[in-house]
Amino acid sequence: MSDLQRRMGGTVGTFVALATILGSGMMILPGTSYHELGRSAWIPWAVAAVSVVPLLYCYAWLGRHHPSASGVAHYSGITFGPAVGRTAGMLAALALVAGIPATAITGGRYVAEFSGVASLNWVFPVAVLVGATVVACLGANVSGRLQVGLIVALFALVLCTAVFALKANGVTAPATTLPRFGTLGAVLTAVYVAFTGWETVAFTFEEHKRPDLIPRIFAASYVIVVALYALLLLSLFAVVDPAEKALESAPLLILAQHALGDLGRPIMLLLAVACITANVCASVFALSRLVFGMARSGYLPAPLSRVREHDRNPVTAVLAVGAALTAIVVLSTSGLVGFQVLFVVSGGIYFVLYGVGAAAFAKLASGELARWVSVACAVTVLAVTLLAGPPMWLCWALFALLCLAFLRLRRRPAAPVTSPAGR
Repeated sequence: MSDLQRRMGGTVGTFVALATILGSGMMILPGTSYHELGRSAWIPWAVAAVSVVPLLYCYAWLGRHHPSASGVAHYSGITFGPAVGRTAGMLAALALVAGIPATAITGGRYVAEFSGVASLNWVFPVAVLVGATVVACLGANVSGRLQVGLIVALFALVLCTAVFALKANGVTAPATTLPRFGTLGAVLTAVYVAFTGWETVAFTFEEHKRPDLIPRIFAASYVIVVALYALLLLSLFAVVDPAEKALESAPLLILAQHALGDLGRPIMLLLAVACITANVCASVFALSRLVFGMARSGYLPAPLSRVREHDRNPVTAVLAVGAALTAIVVLSTSGLVGFQVLFVVSGGIYFVLYGVGAAAFAKLASGELARWVSVACAVTVLAVTLLAGPPMWLCWALFALLCLAFLRLRRRPAAPVTSPAGR
Protein backbone atom coordinates (compact mmCIF):
# COMPACT_ATOMS: atom_id res chain seq x y z
CA MET A 1 0.00 0.00 0.00
CA SER A 2 1.28 3.50 -0.83
CA ASP A 3 1.50 5.84 2.13
CA LEU A 4 2.27 9.53 2.27
CA GLN A 5 5.26 10.92 4.13
CA ARG A 6 4.57 12.51 7.52
CA ARG A 7 6.41 15.83 7.43
CA MET A 8 3.85 18.55 8.27
CA GLY A 9 4.25 20.24 11.66
CA GLY A 10 1.69 22.00 13.81
CA THR A 11 2.50 25.57 12.75
CA VAL A 12 2.44 24.81 9.03
CA GLY A 13 -0.68 22.70 9.56
CA THR A 14 -2.46 25.67 11.15
CA PHE A 15 -1.58 27.95 8.25
CA VAL A 16 -2.66 25.29 5.74
CA ALA A 17 -6.01 25.10 7.57
CA LEU A 18 -6.37 28.89 7.45
CA ALA A 19 -5.52 28.96 3.75
CA THR A 20 -8.12 26.27 3.06
CA ILE A 21 -10.89 28.00 5.00
CA LEU A 22 -10.35 31.62 3.98
CA GLY A 23 -11.36 32.08 0.36
CA SER A 24 -13.81 33.96 -1.78
CA GLY A 25 -16.34 33.94 1.09
CA MET A 26 -14.13 36.31 3.06
CA MET A 27 -14.21 38.86 0.25
CA ILE A 28 -18.00 38.71 -0.28
CA LEU A 29 -20.00 37.44 2.72
CA PRO A 30 -19.27 40.17 5.33
CA GLY A 31 -20.50 42.76 2.83
CA THR A 32 -23.62 40.92 1.66
CA SER A 33 -24.72 40.12 5.23
CA TYR A 34 -24.18 43.76 6.28
CA HIS A 35 -26.14 44.97 3.26
CA GLU A 36 -29.06 42.68 4.18
CA LEU A 37 -29.17 43.12 7.96
CA GLY A 38 -27.28 46.32 8.73
CA ARG A 39 -25.56 46.32 12.12
CA SER A 40 -27.57 43.22 13.08
CA ALA A 41 -25.35 41.28 10.65
CA TRP A 42 -23.24 40.01 13.56
CA ILE A 43 -26.13 37.78 14.70
CA PRO A 44 -25.98 35.14 11.91
CA TRP A 45 -22.16 35.19 12.13
CA ALA A 46 -22.33 34.55 15.88
CA VAL A 47 -24.89 31.75 15.42
CA ALA A 48 -22.79 30.11 12.70
CA ALA A 49 -19.57 30.46 14.69
CA VAL A 50 -21.07 28.88 17.82
CA SER A 51 -23.07 26.13 16.13
CA VAL A 52 -20.17 24.93 13.99
CA VAL A 53 -18.02 24.15 17.07
CA PRO A 54 -19.45 20.63 17.67
CA LEU A 55 -18.93 19.76 14.00
CA LEU A 56 -15.31 20.90 14.18
CA TYR A 57 -14.82 18.88 17.37
CA CYS A 58 -15.97 15.79 15.45
CA TYR A 59 -13.48 16.33 12.63
CA ALA A 60 -10.65 17.11 15.05
CA TRP A 61 -11.33 13.88 16.94
CA LEU A 62 -11.60 11.85 13.75
CA GLY A 63 -8.38 13.36 12.37
CA ARG A 64 -6.47 12.57 15.55
CA HIS A 65 -7.68 8.96 15.82
CA HIS A 66 -8.09 8.07 12.11
CA PRO A 67 -5.72 10.24 10.01
CA SER A 68 -6.17 9.41 6.33
CA ALA A 69 -5.79 11.14 2.97
CA SER A 70 -9.38 10.07 2.24
CA GLY A 71 -10.78 12.14 5.11
CA VAL A 72 -14.55 11.83 5.38
CA ALA A 73 -14.55 8.99 2.83
CA HIS A 74 -12.36 6.98 5.21
CA TYR A 75 -14.32 7.87 8.37
CA SER A 76 -17.70 7.04 6.85
CA GLY A 77 -16.32 3.95 5.10
CA ILE A 78 -15.00 2.30 8.26
CA THR A 79 -18.21 3.23 10.07
CA PHE A 80 -21.03 2.61 7.60
CA GLY A 81 -19.42 0.50 4.89
CA PRO A 82 -17.68 0.97 1.50
CA ALA A 83 -20.77 2.28 -0.32
CA VAL A 84 -21.19 5.21 2.10
CA GLY A 85 -17.44 5.84 2.10
CA ARG A 86 -17.30 5.92 -1.67
CA THR A 87 -20.34 8.22 -1.82
CA ALA A 88 -18.80 10.64 0.68
CA GLY A 89 -15.51 10.63 -1.21
CA MET A 90 -17.15 11.26 -4.58
CA LEU A 91 -19.24 14.11 -3.18
CA ALA A 92 -16.19 15.64 -1.49
CA ALA A 93 -14.34 15.52 -4.80
CA LEU A 94 -17.35 17.05 -6.57
CA ALA A 95 -17.56 19.87 -4.00
CA LEU A 96 -13.88 20.72 -4.44
CA VAL A 97 -13.99 20.37 -8.22
CA ALA A 98 -16.82 22.93 -8.19
CA GLY A 99 -15.57 25.14 -5.37
CA ILE A 100 -11.91 25.59 -6.35
CA PRO A 101 -12.66 26.96 -9.86
CA ALA A 102 -15.39 29.21 -8.39
CA THR A 103 -12.86 30.65 -5.93
CA ALA A 104 -10.25 31.17 -8.65
CA ILE A 105 -12.80 32.87 -10.92
CA THR A 106 -13.90 35.14 -8.05
CA GLY A 107 -10.27 36.16 -7.68
CA GLY A 108 -10.06 36.83 -11.40
CA ARG A 109 -13.10 39.11 -11.24
CA TYR A 110 -11.67 41.05 -8.31
CA VAL A 111 -8.25 41.43 -9.94
CA ALA A 112 -9.78 42.45 -13.28
CA GLU A 113 -12.00 45.05 -11.60
CA PHE A 114 -9.21 46.47 -9.47
CA SER A 115 -6.62 46.61 -12.26
CA GLY A 116 -8.96 47.57 -15.12
CA VAL A 117 -7.59 44.72 -17.30
CA ALA A 118 -10.60 42.69 -18.49
CA SER A 119 -8.58 39.72 -19.74
CA LEU A 120 -7.56 38.95 -16.14
CA ASN A 121 -11.07 37.56 -15.66
CA TRP A 122 -9.76 34.32 -17.18
CA VAL A 123 -5.96 34.77 -17.16
CA PHE A 124 -5.73 35.07 -13.36
CA PRO A 125 -7.74 31.91 -12.46
CA VAL A 126 -5.90 29.84 -15.06
CA ALA A 127 -2.53 31.16 -13.88
CA VAL A 128 -3.28 30.59 -10.20
CA LEU A 129 -4.45 27.01 -10.86
CA VAL A 130 -1.37 26.20 -12.91
CA GLY A 131 0.79 27.73 -10.18
CA ALA A 132 -1.04 25.77 -7.46
CA THR A 133 -0.51 22.54 -9.42
CA VAL A 134 3.22 23.22 -9.73
CA VAL A 135 3.48 24.02 -6.01
CA ALA A 136 1.62 20.80 -5.07
CA CYS A 137 3.99 18.84 -7.32
CA LEU A 138 6.94 20.28 -5.40
CA GLY A 139 5.63 18.73 -2.19
CA ALA A 140 4.07 19.46 1.19
CA ASN A 141 7.01 21.49 2.52
CA VAL A 142 7.03 23.96 -0.38
CA SER A 143 3.24 24.23 -0.39
CA GLY A 144 3.13 24.77 3.37
CA ARG A 145 5.81 27.48 3.38
CA LEU A 146 4.07 29.34 0.56
CA GLN A 147 0.75 29.27 2.41
CA VAL A 148 2.39 30.55 5.60
CA GLY A 149 3.77 33.55 3.69
CA LEU A 150 0.49 34.29 1.91
CA ILE A 151 -1.65 34.05 5.06
CA VAL A 152 0.74 36.27 7.04
CA ALA A 153 0.53 38.85 4.23
CA LEU A 154 -3.27 38.53 4.15
CA PHE A 155 -3.61 39.14 7.88
CA ALA A 156 -1.22 42.08 7.77
CA LEU A 157 -3.32 43.73 5.06
CA VAL A 158 -6.65 43.08 6.82
CA LEU A 159 -5.28 44.28 10.15
CA CYS A 160 -3.84 47.44 8.57
CA THR A 161 -7.18 48.25 6.88
CA ALA A 162 -9.21 47.57 10.03
CA VAL A 163 -6.95 49.60 12.30
CA PHE A 164 -7.11 52.64 10.01
CA ALA A 165 -10.89 52.30 9.66
CA LEU A 166 -11.53 52.02 13.41
CA LYS A 167 -8.96 54.66 14.36
CA ALA A 168 -10.50 57.23 12.01
CA ASN A 169 -14.16 56.52 12.80
CA GLY A 170 -14.24 54.73 16.14
CA VAL A 171 -16.12 51.54 16.96
CA THR A 172 -19.82 51.55 16.06
CA ALA A 173 -21.79 49.31 18.41
CA PRO A 174 -23.60 46.39 16.75
CA ALA A 175 -27.39 46.48 16.80
CA THR A 176 -29.36 44.14 19.05
CA THR A 177 -32.53 44.11 16.94
CA LEU A 178 -33.36 40.57 15.86
CA PRO A 179 -33.96 40.39 12.06
CA ARG A 180 -37.05 38.76 10.57
CA PHE A 181 -36.81 34.97 10.77
CA GLY A 182 -36.90 34.39 7.00
CA THR A 183 -34.20 36.96 6.26
CA LEU A 184 -32.05 35.75 9.13
CA GLY A 185 -32.32 32.16 7.89
CA ALA A 186 -31.29 33.07 4.35
CA VAL A 187 -28.28 35.08 5.52
CA LEU A 188 -27.31 32.39 8.04
CA THR A 189 -27.29 29.74 5.31
CA ALA A 190 -24.97 31.86 3.18
CA VAL A 191 -22.72 32.72 6.13
CA TYR A 192 -22.12 29.04 6.86
CA VAL A 193 -20.01 28.93 3.69
CA ALA A 194 -17.44 31.03 5.58
CA PHE A 195 -17.13 28.22 8.13
CA THR A 196 -16.61 25.38 5.67
CA GLY A 197 -13.17 24.09 4.86
CA TRP A 198 -12.17 22.13 7.94
CA GLU A 199 -13.53 18.94 6.34
CA THR A 200 -11.20 19.68 3.40
CA VAL A 201 -8.26 20.12 5.80
CA ALA A 202 -8.91 16.50 6.87
CA PHE A 203 -7.50 15.26 3.56
CA THR A 204 -4.03 16.47 4.62
CA PHE A 205 -4.02 14.68 8.00
CA GLU A 206 -2.07 11.66 6.78
CA GLU A 207 0.96 13.94 6.29
CA HIS A 208 0.97 15.37 9.82
CA LYS A 209 3.96 14.34 11.91
CA ARG A 210 1.91 14.46 15.10
CA PRO A 211 -1.81 13.67 14.71
CA ASP A 212 -2.25 14.51 18.41
CA LEU A 213 -1.79 18.20 17.44
CA ILE A 214 -4.78 18.18 15.07
CA PRO A 215 -7.32 19.34 17.73
CA ARG A 216 -5.01 22.27 18.56
CA ILE A 217 -4.69 23.13 14.87
CA PHE A 218 -8.48 23.18 14.55
CA ALA A 219 -8.87 25.29 17.70
CA ALA A 220 -6.20 27.81 16.67
CA SER A 221 -7.49 28.20 13.12
CA TYR A 222 -11.08 28.54 14.38
CA VAL A 223 -10.20 31.34 16.80
CA ILE A 224 -8.21 33.20 14.13
CA VAL A 225 -11.00 32.89 11.55
CA VAL A 226 -13.66 34.14 13.98
CA ALA A 227 -11.45 37.07 15.03
CA LEU A 228 -10.81 38.00 11.39
CA TYR A 229 -14.51 38.04 10.49
CA ALA A 230 -15.36 40.01 13.63
CA LEU A 231 -12.71 42.59 12.71
CA LEU A 232 -14.07 42.92 9.17
CA LEU A 233 -17.66 43.35 10.38
CA LEU A 234 -16.70 45.98 12.96
CA SER A 235 -14.75 47.87 10.30
CA LEU A 236 -17.71 47.81 7.92
CA PHE A 237 -20.04 49.01 10.69
CA ALA A 238 -17.69 51.92 11.36
CA VAL A 239 -17.10 53.32 7.87
CA VAL A 240 -19.59 51.97 5.31
CA ASP A 241 -23.30 52.71 4.91
CA PRO A 242 -25.22 49.39 4.75
CA ALA A 243 -27.29 50.76 1.86
CA GLU A 244 -24.26 50.93 -0.46
CA LYS A 245 -24.96 48.63 -3.40
CA ALA A 246 -21.25 47.82 -3.87
CA LEU A 247 -21.37 45.79 -0.64
CA GLU A 248 -22.86 42.94 -2.67
CA SER A 249 -19.95 42.75 -5.12
CA ALA A 250 -16.80 44.31 -3.64
CA PRO A 251 -17.28 45.04 0.09
CA LEU A 252 -13.60 44.98 0.98
CA LEU A 253 -12.78 47.43 -1.80
CA ILE A 254 -15.35 49.87 -0.38
CA LEU A 255 -13.95 49.35 3.11
CA ALA A 256 -10.37 49.95 1.98
CA GLN A 257 -11.25 53.06 0.01
CA HIS A 258 -13.06 54.54 3.03
CA ALA A 259 -10.22 53.61 5.39
CA LEU A 260 -7.14 54.13 3.22
CA GLY A 261 -8.22 56.52 0.49
CA ASP A 262 -6.16 56.24 -2.69
CA LEU A 263 -4.19 53.33 -1.24
CA GLY A 264 -7.40 51.29 -0.92
CA ARG A 265 -7.46 49.92 -4.44
CA PRO A 266 -3.84 48.58 -4.57
CA ILE A 267 -4.13 47.23 -1.00
CA MET A 268 -7.26 45.29 -1.92
CA LEU A 269 -5.64 44.03 -5.09
CA LEU A 270 -2.82 42.55 -2.99
CA LEU A 271 -5.33 41.16 -0.48
CA ALA A 272 -7.38 39.47 -3.21
CA VAL A 273 -4.29 37.93 -4.78
CA ALA A 274 -2.97 36.66 -1.42
CA CYS A 275 -6.34 35.29 -0.29
CA ILE A 276 -7.27 33.51 -3.51
CA THR A 277 -3.78 32.16 -4.19
CA ALA A 278 -3.47 30.75 -0.66
CA ASN A 279 -6.92 29.17 -0.80
CA VAL A 280 -6.47 27.64 -4.26
CA CYS A 281 -3.01 26.27 -3.40
CA ALA A 282 -4.30 24.69 -0.18
CA SER A 283 -7.42 23.29 -1.87
CA VAL A 284 -5.56 21.80 -4.85
CA PHE A 285 -3.15 20.18 -2.39
CA ALA A 286 -6.06 18.74 -0.36
CA LEU A 287 -8.03 17.53 -3.39
CA SER A 288 -4.98 15.73 -4.79
CA ARG A 289 -4.69 13.87 -1.47
CA LEU A 290 -8.36 12.91 -1.58
CA VAL A 291 -8.00 11.60 -5.14
CA PHE A 292 -4.88 9.66 -4.12
CA GLY A 293 -6.65 8.18 -1.08
CA MET A 294 -9.71 7.12 -3.06
CA ALA A 295 -7.54 5.53 -5.75
CA ARG A 296 -5.61 3.66 -3.06
CA SER A 297 -8.94 2.36 -1.70
CA GLY A 298 -9.99 1.18 -5.17
CA TYR A 299 -12.66 3.86 -5.74
CA LEU A 300 -10.72 5.60 -8.55
CA PRO A 301 -8.26 4.30 -11.19
CA ALA A 302 -5.18 2.74 -9.57
CA PRO A 303 -2.58 4.91 -11.40
CA LEU A 304 -3.82 7.90 -9.38
CA SER A 305 -2.41 6.24 -6.23
CA ARG A 306 1.18 6.30 -7.49
CA VAL A 307 3.68 8.26 -5.42
CA ARG A 308 7.09 9.70 -6.26
CA GLU A 309 9.67 7.54 -4.52
CA HIS A 310 11.97 10.12 -2.92
CA ASP A 311 9.24 12.19 -1.20
CA ARG A 312 6.07 10.01 -1.42
CA ASN A 313 4.24 12.80 -3.25
CA PRO A 314 1.20 11.62 -5.33
CA VAL A 315 2.26 13.61 -8.41
CA THR A 316 -0.05 11.72 -10.79
CA ALA A 317 -3.08 12.71 -8.71
CA VAL A 318 -1.81 16.31 -8.49
CA LEU A 319 -1.46 16.61 -12.27
CA ALA A 320 -4.88 15.03 -12.90
CA VAL A 321 -6.52 17.41 -10.42
CA GLY A 322 -4.76 20.46 -11.89
CA ALA A 323 -5.79 19.56 -15.44
CA ALA A 324 -9.43 18.95 -14.49
CA LEU A 325 -9.75 22.20 -12.51
CA THR A 326 -8.12 24.28 -15.23
CA ALA A 327 -10.50 22.82 -17.81
CA ILE A 328 -13.50 23.74 -15.64
CA VAL A 329 -12.22 27.31 -15.26
CA VAL A 330 -11.84 27.62 -19.02
CA LEU A 331 -15.38 26.29 -19.56
CA SER A 332 -16.86 28.59 -16.91
CA THR A 333 -15.10 31.75 -18.05
CA SER A 334 -16.24 30.92 -21.58
CA GLY A 335 -19.85 30.86 -20.39
CA LEU A 336 -20.32 27.11 -20.92
CA VAL A 337 -20.62 26.32 -17.18
CA GLY A 338 -22.63 28.62 -14.90
CA PHE A 339 -20.49 30.40 -12.29
CA GLN A 340 -23.25 30.49 -9.65
CA VAL A 341 -23.89 26.76 -10.15
CA LEU A 342 -20.34 26.05 -8.97
CA PHE A 343 -20.91 27.87 -5.68
CA VAL A 344 -24.34 26.31 -5.00
CA VAL A 345 -23.07 22.78 -5.61
CA SER A 346 -19.96 23.32 -3.51
CA GLY A 347 -21.61 24.99 -0.50
CA GLY A 348 -24.44 22.50 -0.15
CA ILE A 349 -22.23 19.42 -0.43
CA TYR A 350 -19.76 20.81 2.11
CA PHE A 351 -22.49 20.89 4.73
CA VAL A 352 -23.68 17.39 3.83
CA LEU A 353 -20.11 16.20 4.45
CA TYR A 354 -20.13 17.88 7.86
CA GLY A 355 -23.24 15.85 8.67
CA VAL A 356 -21.71 12.59 7.41
CA GLY A 357 -18.55 13.19 9.43
CA ALA A 358 -20.59 13.93 12.54
CA ALA A 359 -22.54 10.68 12.05
CA ALA A 360 -19.25 8.74 11.77
CA PHE A 361 -18.02 10.41 14.97
CA ALA A 362 -21.24 9.42 16.78
CA LYS A 363 -20.58 5.77 15.91
CA LEU A 364 -16.83 5.71 16.57
CA ALA A 365 -16.48 7.88 19.68
CA SER A 366 -17.66 6.90 23.14
CA GLY A 367 -18.29 8.64 26.45
CA GLU A 368 -20.61 11.28 27.83
CA LEU A 369 -18.96 14.20 26.00
CA ALA A 370 -19.16 12.36 22.67
CA ARG A 371 -22.89 11.81 23.18
CA TRP A 372 -23.53 15.49 23.90
CA VAL A 373 -21.44 16.56 20.91
CA SER A 374 -23.35 14.13 18.67
CA VAL A 375 -26.69 15.55 19.84
CA ALA A 376 -25.49 19.11 19.21
CA CYS A 377 -24.33 18.13 15.72
CA ALA A 378 -27.65 16.48 14.92
CA VAL A 379 -29.57 19.61 15.98
CA THR A 380 -27.24 21.86 13.94
CA VAL A 381 -27.37 19.76 10.79
CA LEU A 382 -31.17 19.41 10.95
CA ALA A 383 -31.74 23.12 11.62
CA VAL A 384 -29.44 24.31 8.84
CA THR A 385 -30.88 21.80 6.37
CA LEU A 386 -34.42 23.02 7.07
CA LEU A 387 -33.42 26.69 6.88
CA ALA A 388 -31.45 26.29 3.67
CA GLY A 389 -34.39 24.91 1.71
CA PRO A 390 -34.43 23.11 -1.66
CA PRO A 391 -30.75 23.56 -2.67
CA MET A 392 -29.58 21.82 0.52
CA TRP A 393 -32.31 19.17 0.25
CA LEU A 394 -31.14 18.35 -3.27
CA CYS A 395 -27.59 17.83 -1.97
CA TRP A 396 -28.83 15.35 0.62
CA ALA A 397 -30.93 13.66 -2.08
CA LEU A 398 -27.82 13.38 -4.26
CA PHE A 399 -25.97 11.74 -1.37
CA ALA A 400 -28.79 9.23 -0.89
CA LEU A 401 -29.05 8.41 -4.61
CA LEU A 402 -25.30 7.88 -4.98
CA CYS A 403 -25.21 5.70 -1.89
CA LEU A 404 -28.04 3.53 -3.20
CA ALA A 405 -26.33 3.26 -6.58
CA PHE A 406 -23.04 2.09 -5.03
CA LEU A 407 -24.88 -0.37 -2.78
CA ARG A 408 -26.60 -1.83 -5.84
CA LEU A 409 -23.29 -2.13 -7.69
CA ARG A 410 -21.71 -4.00 -4.77
CA ARG A 411 -24.62 -6.46 -4.58
CA ARG A 412 -24.79 -7.14 -8.30
CA PRO A 413 -23.55 -10.70 -8.91
CA ALA A 414 -20.61 -11.12 -11.24
CA ALA A 415 -21.38 -12.50 -14.72
CA PRO A 416 -20.53 -16.22 -15.01
CA VAL A 417 -17.35 -16.94 -16.95
CA THR A 418 -17.75 -19.65 -19.60
CA SER A 419 -14.56 -21.53 -20.40
CA PRO A 420 -13.78 -22.18 -24.07
CA ALA A 421 -14.04 -25.92 -23.46
CA GLY A 422 -17.62 -25.61 -22.29
CA ARG A 423 -18.85 -23.94 -25.44
